[in-house]
Amino acid sequence: MRTNYRINSGVRFEMFTQDQLEELFWGALHVLEYTGLDVMHEEARQILKKAGAWVEGTRVRLPNYLVRKSLEMAPRSFTLFARDGNPENDIHIGPGRAHFGPGPTCVQFIDIETQARRPYLNSDVPLVAKVVDALPNIDFCESLGTVSDVHHDLGALYEFAGMFPNTSKPIVAWSYDKYDSAGIHEIAVAEAGGQEAFEQRPTYVHYCEPLSPLITTSESVDKLLFAATHRIPLIFTPCPLAGGTAPVTAAGIIIPAAAESWMGLTIAQAVQPGLPFIMGGVLSVMDMSAMILAYGAPELSLMMAGITELAHYVGLPLWQTGGCTDSKTFDAQAMIEGSLSCYFSAMTGGDLTHDVGYTESAMTGSVFQLAAMDEAIGYTRRITRGIEVNEDTLAVDVIHNVGPNGHYLKEKHTRRYFRSEFWYPNLHDRRNFEEWEMMGRTTLKDRTIARVHDILVTHNPSSIKPETEQVIRKVLAEAEARVRA
Repeated sequence: MRTNYRINSGVRFEMFTQDQLEELFWGALHVLEYTGLDVMHEEARQILKKAGAWVEGTRVRLPNYLVRKSLEMAPRSFTLFARDGNPENDIHIGPGRAHFGPGPTCVQFIDIETQARRPYLNSDVPLVAKVVDALPNIDFCESLGTVSDVHHDLGALYEFAGMFPNTSKPIVAWSYDKYDSAGIHEIAVAEAGGQEAFEQRPTYVHYCEPLSPLITTSESVDKLLFAATHRIPLIFTPCPLAGGTAPVTAAGIIIPAAAESWMGLTIAQAVQPGLPFIMGGVLSVMDMSAMILAYGAPELSLMMAGITELAHYVGLPLWQTGGCTDSKTFDAQAMIEGSLSCYFSAMTGGDLTHDVGYTESAMTGSVFQLAAMDEAIGYTRRITRGIEVNEDTLAVDVIHNVGPNGHYLKEKHTRRYFRSEFWYPNLHDRRNFEEWEMMGRTTLKDRTIARVHDILVTHNPSSIKPETEQVIRKVLAEAEARVRA
């Protein structure tokens, strides 16, 4: 029996020292206490004032003890459950685990049949959900676009209604206001079998977004309060741009991003102590030549690694970003930028990494990019799994038995391990040239497109309850009546 023997359970990337993390932590607390944020919601200001905050007009400043108390109440680990009860699709949020999924806000979409760029339609939602459901390394679902052919206030509700029956994987839901928040929750609760059953096994997370720099909007707080009141796990994520809506330096952008997210945390924990809360921050640069939010920039991965380490330092999971690109088409640039950002998200343990499948600087969603990144994530997960060292994996006895000039093909040890030790691709080609030529000289792009089409023809997600289907129809009809009244 060994004592004081360290087992390396996986490969991880660390950028900051503990001293640097402490500086970032106290920098964010200083901004919250001495600068404060504008909270554009009267009820939230009263909640914060009662909890111990200083309120002057819309400006709210938080004493550091109040923020630290809120950080202590929020859990580091919790589970998001598959809709159909399949434990293989549950997401266990906790240290060392990275999970991946699409994002929701692209206004354009790459048509699955023609590969042409066009507006995102309501009919695209179930197709995206079905592809997500089938891809083994995509862990949660978002719509990969903003529906353009329904009333503009109902796009998020239609997205959830289209995703929910077509994937059993957990969903990250966003909404425009508290009304579609309520409709989304009604659908999830109907399938769960009631509010209490949902609380015990939540199947979706609610996404809210404040406004950088240092503004907590009325709409974001409406949604936050709804989630907190109904015990819905919550993401509260700003989207600052270095050099635009945040300081230009990588350390500087982390400070206000943390402050903006922790204001939401403090409100949520005051309303519902212990509510699962995922700290956010989509951090990247404003490209000064193109004037865009750069989604393929190396600084995105660098800044996201930094805020991930800060989140984990204070005991919170983080809403990461990866698998995305500034490329306008499915090309080498898209593969390089997307794969590298997935790799760094996994290396830093990004708890929920979203925007997988985003192209054109978050303007266009692509299921082909999503499927290609599924391959990149699988590759990355094999690396971050690391090397297991024990008596059996060292194989000293096997080496002795085979000896010089032997081979290991017939060894029981080989048969026992080759399936689990090796990563086997779905899209990458490892055949020799003659076999590849005989099979049609296909490229990665060809094989990715073919795989997406095959999924849409052959994959059948688990069904929802008939009564849930009725609730979806009712919720959509009520929403249509409300916006047209």
